[in-house]
Amino acid sequence: MPNTRTEQLAGMLRFYSPLISDTMERLGIASTALHHSIQQTFTDPSLKVCGVAFPCRVAATDQYVEITTLLQMVDAIPEEAFVVVAADSNVDAALWGGMMSARAQARGAVAAVVNGGVRDLEQIASLQFPVFGTGRCIKDIRRRGYMAAFNTQVVMDGVPIRPGDIVFGDANGVIVIPQERFDEIYAELDRACAEEAATHRGLTSGEGAQKLFQEYGRF
Repeated sequence: MPNTRTEQLAGMLRFYSPLISDTMERLGIASTALHHSIQQTFTDPSLKVCGVAFPCRVAATDQYVEITTLLQMVDAIPEEAFVVVAADSNVDAALWGGMMSARAQARGAVAAVVNGGVRDLEQIASLQFPVFGTGRCIKDIRRRGYMAAFNTQVVMDGVPIRPGDIVFGDANGVIVIPQERFDEIYAELDRACAEEAATHRGLTSGEGAQKLFQEYGRF
């Protein structure tokens, strides 16, 4: 087991989100995978990113609300943060963009995930900053939504996300790991990953699926 949280976050990049989800369920923990509509902005099958949740809440409005709190939020992002922007309800505007990506990356964040639209795709691509969302949206957030709070618990797709929880994203989607169960899940992932690797090696070398399943319990 790695000694520091930074080492653990780096070690998580050996895994992948379906294995994390399956491992949590084997431990009796309900999977906290975010809705499958939340996907990476740019398709990269090798993408893996893991960080510490920095959750933010966006509220819908039809009034003009200046982005003062949003600016405060991006200036408060900590290192190793996986920024989570959760809208209380559908907001027909971009919840994330290029300037937010630039500031988040400069602050040491590893990625961002939103349950809504993303814009400024060219700028985000130039930064190579991983962003996950439900789609693309050109519209500005003013008169449509506002940053209500940050560094606070939020709920995204029924999944509660607290400051300090671990967030993992890859080409399959995004999953949240409760901070109090992280060490337990991490240790189990080590074993599960070895079993899956052995199963995959057996399959590619021509061994039967039934035999391998009986031996490793993986398929």
